[in-house]
Amino acid sequence: MNENLGGGSITLGEAMEKMRRFETEGDLANKITADIAPALEQHDAIHILFDLGTSIQDEIAAHVWMLLATTAKISEMHRAVASDEHRHVLSDLGQLKLIGIWLASLPRIMGIIFKSLRMKKRVAVEELSRLKEQSLLEIRQEHGIVLRSQEDLTLARPQAE
Repeated sequence: MNENLGGGSITLGEAMEKMRRFETEGDLANKITADIAPALEQHDAIHILFDLGTSIQDEIAAHVWMLLATTAKISEMHRAVASDEHRHVLSDLGQLKLIGIWLASLPRIMGIIFKSLRMKKRVAVEELSRLKEQSLLEIRQEHGIVLRSQEDLTLARPQAE
């Protein structure tokens, strides 16, 4: 996802602006109330920092990352997903299918747990305005965020003998 947003050289704020321009639900942004806007902004930042798309599996990953790798509180997370639109999407899926998606996501969730334990520090979402001025690369290096694509490259390199 972030490769479309310019990789690590742009700031988090610039990436968030680009992401909003690419979203197909542009008029949803106009319906966001002031009380949930900060929670949604934090949620968007997590998608960008951890290179997540908008599939159901990536939404699950975003919640796990937010819980384990940031200073966000669960109540803030719930505010971001308590919209009627979110409930509608989940009800369209159905409970059994959603449970199946969660079960299929368990290996990825385990990977996120281990990666979050290896991070240098949690992302302080309450400092989002400061973080938005930093480049994605700086934030990821400062916090020890390892993206799936970076991990794949590390695993694919031949070991020096």
